[in-house]
Amino acid sequence: MILRILLTTWAWPSHLFPMVPFGWALQAAGHEVRVAVGPALTDAVGRAGLCPVTVRDDADLVGMSTAPALNSWHHQQRWTSDWYDRPELLSRAQREMYAALGHKQTAMASAMVDGVVDFARAWRPDLVVHDAVTFAGLVAGAVLGVPTAATLWGNIAIPRHQRDPFTGELAPDFVALFERFGVAPKPEPDVWLDPCPPRMGLPSSEPRLTSRYVPYNGPGGSPDWLLAPVGRRRVCVTWGITTGRIQSDGDPDVFDQVVEAVSGLDAEVVFALSAAQRERLDTGAARIRVVEALPLNLLLPSCAAVVHQGGGGTTMTSVWSGTPQLIVSPRPEQMMTGDRLEQLGAARHLVRTELTADPRAGTKALRSALLDLLDDGAYARGAAELRGELLAQPTPADLVPRLEELAASGTLGTPGRGDRPTVVTGTPRRKAK
Repeated sequence: MILRILLTTWAWPSHLFPMVPFGWALQAAGHEVRVAVGPALTDAVGRAGLCPVTVRDDADLVGMSTAPALNSWHHQQRWTSDWYDRPELLSRAQREMYAALGHKQTAMASAMVDGVVDFARAWRPDLVVHDAVTFAGLVAGAVLGVPTAATLWGNIAIPRHQRDPFTGELAPDFVALFERFGVAPKPEPDVWLDPCPPRMGLPSSEPRLTSRYVPYNGPGGSPDWLLAPVGRRRVCVTWGITTGRIQSDGDPDVFDQVVEAVSGLDAEVVFALSAAQRERLDTGAARIRVVEALPLNLLLPSCAAVVHQGGGGTTMTSVWSGTPQLIVSPRPEQMMTGDRLEQLGAARHLVRTELTADPRAGTKALRSALLDLLDDGAYARGAAELRGELLAQPTPADLVPRLEELAASGTLGTPGRGDRPTVVTGTPRRKAK
């Protein structure tokens, strides 16, 4: 039977790209796939070989991210590594910021939900697959009475910004999204699609299908120089487009410290950057190469280390390639990821605000951590082990039968050959009263 499957996400590519391999797998299985996005992502969906549906989206994501309540979210002091399971450890300011992040995600959903629901009512999908924080997908599933699946982007914990971290109660503005259409709230999807290897992700009791991470970093070709043998150790520095869009003027930027830390290194350094970031570099320096729009999955297999901020796409592509990572985390989600990968022996982790507080000492710490990655073979072995665990997971194509079962009956049947259990055991979290 041919199914209709609606994918939807909000307006930054970093949340679209992890969904693309599932779109490919579903299309290759013969199903009809549409991707509902705002105008900013329409072209990106088409370039990925999927069919976009453009819906109205008035969300000012940059404005929301730099508003007073969230202005410091992307350059936080270190949060305790176990705050996710122990919210009582959060300060009042941290709790307020966490709640503000949930309000932002609800506001993003509010800006696009009418268009998503209108299209869903007209097209009548059998299943909605949405990004983990795209609440508009949950609403569309509730309105149509069809199952939903949420894609995680490489974060090690399931996000629950729609709930109070202490009581588990749903936020009133989240509930209002559903009341707008006269339906009861659907707090969570029917299943989570998680690309993290089991040792990397935090355990939880939610229904979860683990899948092999298949990197998609946008379209792009492989330059000839990647085919040549690497003459010396190669290090990639990549800094993410999102941070450049939301960083406030005058913020201390550890990127300049990273540039200084890698200068003079006995290695070929490749900066994979945006055009704006490229302008800040001396591209004539020896052993420095700067590239734009080069998919990281083409570059990282040739690298002995990668320096980045811990974003989901770069982190998971590095795990896929078996490349040791130096994570310079700006916010709590990346801090958790950095701590986890460091515990697994596949990375070093430094916190951005600790580096910028004393730039000279911070630059020294960056260089020392990078030399550790390059000179201590234990990190390469740890990264290789984690890559092996990732490659042992079912591919998105392997999970298509499970999604077909979910669409047909609203439940997941018995795992097929090669599939993992749908529930990862762990300590149950608080539920809404």
